[in-house]
Amino acid sequence: MPPDPKAGAPAVKRAPSFFSYLVKGSAARLEAPDLLRLRSEAEGGPREDGSALPPLPPQTLNKCGLAPPGRAPAACPGRSGSGAGGTGAGVTAAPPPAAAAAARGRVSRVLLPICFLCGVLNYLDRTNLNFAALQLNADLGFTPTDYGLGAGFFSLGYGVAHVPSAFMTMRYGARWWYSSITVAWGVVATCGAVIRSRAGLCLQRFFLGVTEAGAIPSALFLIAQFYPKNMLTKPYTAVTLANVLSVVIAAPLAAGLMSLDGVGGLRGWEWLFIIEGIPSVLLGFAMMALVPSHPLSAWMLSVEEREALHVTVHGGRARAEAALSPVVWGQLAGLIADACRKPLIWFFSLTGFLWVLCVFSLNSWMAIIIKNMLAGTALTGSTSSGGSSAVNTLHATLLSAIPYFCAGLAMVANAWSANRLRERTLHVALPCIFGGVVLACFEPLYRAAFVAGFVVIVIAISSAYSGQSVMFARVADLLDTEHAGVGLAIFNAVGAAGGGFAGPWIVGAFVQRRGSFVQAMVFMGMFLLAAGLLLAGYALLFEQRPRWQAARARAAAKAGAGAA
Repeated sequence: MPPDPKAGAPAVKRAPSFFSYLVKGSAARLEAPDLLRLRSEAEGGPREDGSALPPLPPQTLNKCGLAPPGRAPAACPGRSGSGAGGTGAGVTAAPPPAAAAAARGRVSRVLLPICFLCGVLNYLDRTNLNFAALQLNADLGFTPTDYGLGAGFFSLGYGVAHVPSAFMTMRYGARWWYSSITVAWGVVATCGAVIRSRAGLCLQRFFLGVTEAGAIPSALFLIAQFYPKNMLTKPYTAVTLANVLSVVIAAPLAAGLMSLDGVGGLRGWEWLFIIEGIPSVLLGFAMMALVPSHPLSAWMLSVEEREALHVTVHGGRARAEAALSPVVWGQLAGLIADACRKPLIWFFSLTGFLWVLCVFSLNSWMAIIIKNMLAGTALTGSTSSGGSSAVNTLHATLLSAIPYFCAGLAMVANAWSANRLRERTLHVALPCIFGGVVLACFEPLYRAAFVAGFVVIVIAISSAYSGQSVMFARVADLLDTEHAGVGLAIFNAVGAAGGGFAGPWIVGAFVQRRGSFVQAMVFMGMFLLAAGLLLAGYALLFEQRPRWQAARARAAAKAGAGAA
């Protein structure tokens, strides 16, 4: 009888379908952290440190597709060991770079669009108060100080919950925590429609800050699990660009939703909160199904691709195996202490605090400032609503999109330049210096013409935001993958809890006391300038100066060699 051609055919491993990931997700998640250990045992080789691997039952290997029934475990492509097809040396070779690059490309097509969309909705729900205030402040009788205090309470909750929320992502994985907080902030954002007092405004904004606190660190930590450190700037731009472009979408959307004023007995600002909160809830549930927490649980990759990407990101198999140990609550204090022992974390947190004092304040008051400019009350007689003109409300809302659109372009260009020149700190510092000086000159330019005053705002926002993703990448560069989530959370928390809370309230106090935005604009400009000067000083003294000295030494050595 002729042999069955299918009998000895090698099994072809395919990337699991999304449906099987959804149905068998629990088992896959339990087994995913063991993939490297399982693969190494299937090949019969030890770990890189030479220690023996504990025995694993055959059924576990079979579930992972590492030892199909009736067949000896096959060696993984690009590796050698004492298993089938191995050399017997027991040495594990590094995965081929092409395999990791291909895997990263497939993951990027799923992960980055989701992170981008989540970032858009995150900032949409965060900034909708800025537009709602054009009606809400007048309806509820909020003074500039009331509004500034309420806006600042968001940052207070955001800062307080930032580190714990980031740790929850590290502990339980982005798939569950990131998606859960997305649902939670959508619900809290919708509750903005029931605000009726200053206390209600402060509570709603505080809890919105608490639920949104983990969004950016979760996204940055998630991305750090799929990209090596030297490749983080571009994917981080997907997160920060979403934050900026969301306001471009938010402005015309807010104008349309507030035009529903009176429909169903609701005011336009109430419709704004209700309708903009619902998409976040829906996206959160979708993320529970779609988002992998790390390469070893990426449903769109084959077993070999998951392993290759995981090892590449961690810079070696020993580190990759160490990273599989789950983080426990007892480690939180240690991770925080490790991150806090890095002096540069505190230096960059200080510059971030100054940056936030300016940017969060300008974000919170942007639409109100523009409406006062349109009404001619930006220099004298300024109010928290900018007057009662419905036309000015519409125009101020739409004009608010322009600075953020320009900021998005500036962010992409700056990230490209930083990547190309392999320099980050000055790419943050120089735009901040320029933007701060221009913002402090608001009064004389606005007196000259409305357009000139508006251009000041466009330049300030574009300059400030252009270096945001570069700054995140610069801070992440100080940390290993294990500490990235907590370190970035500390950096964000210092700025948000301090600058984000104090900034909008101080601007409100200036406006209420002086009846003008002039002093507030100078205040914001000076803090942005201070952040830029600190970063520029550090870059010149500790980054550029050693390079110049090394270049001079090389030139002198070359000249000496030529003379000899």
